[in-house]
Amino acid sequence: MTLLQLKYIVKIVECGSMNEASHALYVSQPALSSSVKELENELGIEIFTRSSQGIALTVDGAEFLTYARQVLDQADLLEAVSYTHLRAHETLRH
Repeated sequence: MTLLQLKYIVKIVECGSMNEASHALYVSQPALSSSVKELENELGIEIFTRSSQGIALTVDGAEFLTYARQVLDQADLLEAVSYTHLRAHETLRH
């Protein structure tokens, strides 16, 4: 599981479709679908149901989405803290 895969899941939910998400993420739709399938296989759950009407979150997918968002929020926070910390050290050196 990677942060990129978590970002993919969140974007698919936000966009409501794999096709729209692939455009927003600048990744091909087959690559996006493949990444999601790999994640589902790794976790042993189905995140989305797929039909001719589109995709929908499964119960497991909805629970996973909650955790994915938390992880991404924490990663963003860590990046912000790291950047602020580095900037503080740069200022102290000069």
